[in-house]
Formats: sequence, structure tokens, C-alpha cells
Amino acid sequence: MARHDEGFFSAKDQLRLLWTLDVPEDAPRAHVLLVHGYGDHMQRYRFVTDALVASGFAVHGFDYRGHGRAEGRRGHCVRWPEYLDDLALAWERVGKAAGTQKRFLLGHSHGGLMVAHFLEQGAGGVAGAVLSAPYFKLALEAPVAKRAGAHVGNWVVPALRIKSGLKPEDLSRDPEVVRMTREDPLYIDTVTPRWFVESSKAQTEAQAQANRVTAPIFIFCGSNDGVAAPAGARGFFEAVGASDKKFKEYPGMLHEPLNELGREEVFRDISGWISAHL
Repeated sequence: MARHDEGFFSAKDQLRLLWTLDVPEDAPRAHVLLVHGYGDHMQRYRFVTDALVASGFAVHGFDYRGHGRAEGRRGHCVRWPEYLDDLALAWERVGKAAGTQKRFLLGHSHGGLMVAHFLEQGAGGVAGAVLSAPYFKLALEAPVAKRAGAHVGNWVVPALRIKSGLKPEDLSRDPEVVRMTREDPLYIDTVTPRWFVESSKAQTEAQAQANRVTAPIFIFCGSNDGVAAPAGARGFFEAVGASDKKFKEYPGMLHEPLNELGREEVFRDISGWISAHL
């Protein structure tokens, strides 16, 4: 039987962050660090975790600051690079567990944006990276008044929680996933002015520095993603400096291919891509 462990580790500023680890019964073929999306947490990734463990991979995860069971203001950051600090510490933990085995990154949405920055900054020990519906560009442009309000709020009330307007139905066509998301007490449906300003800046920087990504990379998204624009993912893919790169768009899928109807195909593609890079 697969084994599940979890616990807590300290961020650079001493916030308590959750770590998780799922290991197959036999020795793992490789180690994968899963980086969840904004408003998200690791408990929402059971489908993909179980699939990857069944394929023989050890799956590591963590709830970064302000999310899930981690400490910190909900959905807020003082500086966007704080997320990268959390990711670097989680990646270091994976390195200690993996030893000489290969390590891969799998980031969804906001987590995909984090992984992109991490790669651009020269993250070490990355055998390959998979980006699911990476958050490089909003599918719908925020109204001018709302963007202006966010910039003012960034200085006046940076941690004010504002409804994002995102609905569970925007994430997946699977009724059960929609129901679970709606009833999930840990799921965050708000944003803060500081996070909006910082993440928008992070999107621009990630796109501008895409040529720095040289590790093998697989980027995918749903064709009907109304949250993270597929055009943003494709634009980043085309600018990536790696020669070993793959892009796929799943017809009809919304923002969460990992939680979508037909996700079995997505899992096969991820497992196959990682296996080809062992």
C-alpha cells in the first residue's frame, strides 16, 4: 500500500507551512514536487497524487503561506517572491528525500507561475517541469476601475480581502469537484490588493524571462479555461529557451485539467512525459 506522511516546516520568516508526501509501495522511480494554485491546498490534488503514486512516483506537496493548513494571512503576500522562498525550501526537502534520484516539478495555475520563476532563477536539480494551466495571463481583463482600486488599495489597505468573483463552476465540468470545492472550508475565494499587484508584476516578469528556462518542460491547459488564458500559456511556451519542450491543449477542459472530466488522459500524459525523462 502507498504511504502518506505529513507535517510542518518553517518558512524563512518562521511561518509554519504544511508538507505532504505520498510514496508507492515499491521504491519510487522518481520524485515529484506538486505546487498548488492560488486559493488552493494539497487536499484538492488527491486525483493526480494517487495517479502518479500508482505510476511509481513519490509525490511531495506543500501548502504555501496563506493557503490550506499553512500559517499566514489568507491569500495574501507582502512580496510575491515570498512564495518562491517557500518553494525553494520545499524543493530542498525533496532533494534530501530523493538523494540521487531525479526530481520533477508540477505546478498548477499560480503554482505554475511560481515554478516558472523558480526555473528562470536557475533552480538546481530539476530533471523536468510540468505546468498545468499556468497563470501567466488573466483570461478576462479586470475592469479599469477594479485595477485602479487594487493599486490604491495596495498602499492603503493591502491585506483587504475582496471577493475574486471566481466560481467553482469556472474550474471544472465535474459536478462532484464543483460540489467539493463549494463545501471546502479551506478553499479561498478572495484576493487582496497587494497580491493582485504583486502577482500581475510576476506575470509580466515571467513572460519577459521565459528564455532563461532551459530544463525540459511540458505545458498544458484546457481550451475553455476562463481563468488563466491559454494564449498566455502558449506565448510563454513559444518563448521558453529549452529545446526539449511540449505543449498540449485539452479540448473542452476548463481551468483545472487535474480535476476535470477526462483527467485520466492528463494523468497518462504527465506520467508518460516524466517516464520519458528518467
